[in-house]
Amino acid sequence: MPELPEVETIRRALIKDILGKKIKNIEVLSPKQFIGDKKKAIGQKIVDIKRTGKIMAIHLSGKLYLNIHLKMAGQLLYSDKNGQVTFTHKIPFVSGNSLPAKTTRIIIGFTDGSTLFFNDLRKFGWIKVSDKPEKPTGTDVLAKDFTLQFVNSLVHNYLKPIKLLLMEQDKLAGIGNIYASEALFYAGIDPRRKAKSLSESEAKKLYQSILKVIDTGLKYNGSSAGDEAYVLPDASRGRYQDHMVVYHREGEPCPNGCKGKVERTKQGGRSTFFCPKCQK
Repeated sequence: MPELPEVETIRRALIKDILGKKIKNIEVLSPKQFIGDKKKAIGQKIVDIKRTGKIMAIHLSGKLYLNIHLKMAGQLLYSDKNGQVTFTHKIPFVSGNSLPAKTTRIIIGFTDGSTLFFNDLRKFGWIKVSDKPEKPTGTDVLAKDFTLQFVNSLVHNYLKPIKLLLMEQDKLAGIGNIYASEALFYAGIDPRRKAKSLSESEAKKLYQSILKVIDTGLKYNGSSAGDEAYVLPDASRGRYQDHMVVYHREGEPCPNGCKGKVERTKQGGRSTFFCPKCQK
């Protein structure tokens, strides 16, 4: 699932691609993935694009929003042309590089002839027309409210393992499986430890490590690891997977040189990667 660096990278790209454009038409190929009345959005101009956690909110004129959640395998692909469009980069889950394809669920056309394609192999993602931006209840990692004091209060009132806390979007918005594993490694904290057991100095290391991995993820335009479901709007890949320290590194030597090896365990139905020798 795209996490904060991936969604923020897409947002920044779309700011350059579609800001100021007017929606000419919306073709809904998968009705369950488009919520609301598309007619309300047609004819509206894109005035801003915001993000909170993993959710994007495209602000339209007329005080409307197109809220977008990519979920597991959603993609937003942009072309300055309409009709059948061929991309330079290979599009995951698509035979050839042309859109629309079998995985295309929604097509947004603009009055200047450009197009935004919403692709989703698994059909979990959605676009929703609303009079307000959709937001998770948790604090966004890039928001001014994400402070050391906030992290201290969060961990000291949580009885479950710290890895699970980092992934709870109603508490902390934007972090998923990849960046939780990476942040805990940099902080030297065992992901299986109860959050409440962290000392103030450990909470500070975790806070700094979260900011570090998110910043690095953004620097490399997110991670196109595994099935490479995540791509930028031009279908190019992110490069953070080339800089991961423990995620998907099971059996490899610990990057700290402690002579331990990266192990994998299951937490909340998801894989966690860590070094048991130097993460305490």
